[in-house]
Amino acid sequence: MSTRQTAVINGLLAENIGKNDLVRSYESKSHAAERRASDAEHSARMNENSARVADILSLRVERLENELRESKKEVQAHRELLSRPMKEIADVSSDFKKTYEIQQQMLAEWIMGQKAYRETAMQLGIALEMTPEQVQKVAAPNYKAVLENRTEHGNDATTSPTLSTYASAILEARKKSGKA
Repeated sequence: MSTRQTAVINGLLAENIGKNDLVRSYESKSHAAERRASDAEHSARMNENSARVADILSLRVERLENELRESKKEVQAHRELLSRPMKEIADVSSDFKKTYEIQQQMLAEWIMGQKAYRETAMQLGIALEMTPEQVQKVAAPNYKAVLENRTEHGNDATTSPTLSTYASAILEARKKSGKA
C-alpha cells in the first residue's frame, strides 16, 4: 500500500472515528434528554398523585372538622341537660330514669322513716302529757347534736357517709336560718 493510500485510509478512519465520537456524543445527549423527559414525566405523575392525595386529605380534614363541630354541639347539649333538674333528665334518658327512680324510692323510704319516728315522738310526748310544740322543742337540740356528732345513742352524722359529707354545710345553713 502506498503512503498516499495509507494517508487516505487514516484520514477516513480519523473521520469515521470523529463521526463515531460525534454519534456517541449525540446518543449520550439523546439518552440524557430521554432520561430528563422520563424524570419530568415521573415528576408530573408524582405531582398529579400529590394533588390527588392533597384533595383526599383536604376532604378528610373537612369531614373531621365537621365531626368535631358535631361532637362539640353534643357535649354542649349534654352539659345543658345535666344542668337541668334530675326529673327532667330522667324524662330524656331511660338509663338515667331507672337509677333516678331507684334513688327516689330510697329517698321516699327514708322520708317515711323520718315521719314514722316523728309520729312516734309525738305519741310518746303526748303520753307524757306534752304538747306538740313542747315535743318539737325537745327535738330541736338533737338536730345540732346529730350534726356535731354529740348524740347519746350513736345517731351521729358519722354513721352515714352521705350525712357526714354534708353535715358541716347543713349545720352552717341551719345557723344562718336561726334553726341551730
